[in-house]
Amino acid sequence: METKYDWSEKHAQFALKTAKPKVGILIASYGSVSLQSNQSLRNFQAKLEEYFGVPVRIALTSEALRKRLAHARTKSDSVLKALKKMEFERFTHVIVQSLHLIAGIEYTDVLEDTQIAKEESVLKIQSGLPLLSTEQDILPVVEALNKLLPADFQENDVAIFMGHGTNHNAEKFYASLSQKLHESYPYLYIACMEGTCSLAHVLADLKQKPDLHKVWLLPLLTLIGKHALCDMAGDEEKSWKNQVIAQGYLCEPYLKGLAESVEIQNIWIKRIEQAIAAL
Repeated sequence: METKYDWSEKHAQFALKTAKPKVGILIASYGSVSLQSNQSLRNFQAKLEEYFGVPVRIALTSEALRKRLAHARTKSDSVLKALKKMEFERFTHVIVQSLHLIAGIEYTDVLEDTQIAKEESVLKIQSGLPLLSTEQDILPVVEALNKLLPADFQENDVAIFMGHGTNHNAEKFYASLSQKLHESYPYLYIACMEGTCSLAHVLADLKQKPDLHKVWLLPLLTLIGKHALCDMAGDEEKSWKNQVIAQGYLCEPYLKGLAESVEIQNIWIKRIEQAIAAL
C-alpha cells in the first residue's frame, strides 16, 4: 500500500460526471477518549490522505462518547453531521468507510446516517464494507491478527483476542473468525464480552495445555478504550486479566488496537478501493 492511488486512469468518470469534482473519504469509528486511540485514528487518517490524495474526515458513531467529548469541549461529529459539513465544503463524492469489525448494530447506524445524507443532499455517497462481511474476508484478518502478537511472545504462550461481541445475527462472523484463527494458529483464541464466544470456553480449553507459560490478552477492537483498559486489562476482580490470573496463569495484556495494525489498515484500504469502484 506504499504507492499512491491512481485516480486519473482508474476513475476518470468522476471528472466526466462532475464539472469540478471534489472527492473525500469519511472514516467512521465508535471512538475513544484515550490519547493512544486518538493518535491511531489520526495516523490512519494521514495514511489515507497520502495514499488516495484526497481529504479524509473522521466521524464517531457513539452518541454517548460524542456527548462526553462535548462536555470536555472537544469537537466531534456523527456520520450525518460530518457528511453535512462535507457538503458545505463543496465535496461532490464521498466514500464512507466504517472501521467496525462486522456489519452489526453500529454499522447499521452508519448506513442509516448515510442514507439520510443521500436523501437530504446532492452528495454522491458510497459506503465501504466492514472488516468482515463475507466468509472470504476471514483468512486475511486471521493472518493480520497473527502479526499483531507482541515481540515477547514465546513458545508455549497463548493469546486471547477480546472482541466486543453482539447479539446481532452478524455474530456468525465472530464464530467463523474464532474457528479459523484457532485452526490456523492453535495458540491463538478469540473470546467476546457478548454472544457465544465466551472467555469461559477458552479458559476451559487452556486446561488441556499443561506446558502453558503465559496468557496474553489483546483487544479485537479498533481502538483502545474502556473495554480494553478496564474490562480486559483492568484491576477489577472481574476483568479478564484477573479471571485468567485466578486460574493460575501468568497473564499480560498487550494494548494495541486494530487501527494500529498495518495489515488491518490495508484491508480497510481495499474496502475503500472497492467502494470507489462502486461509486
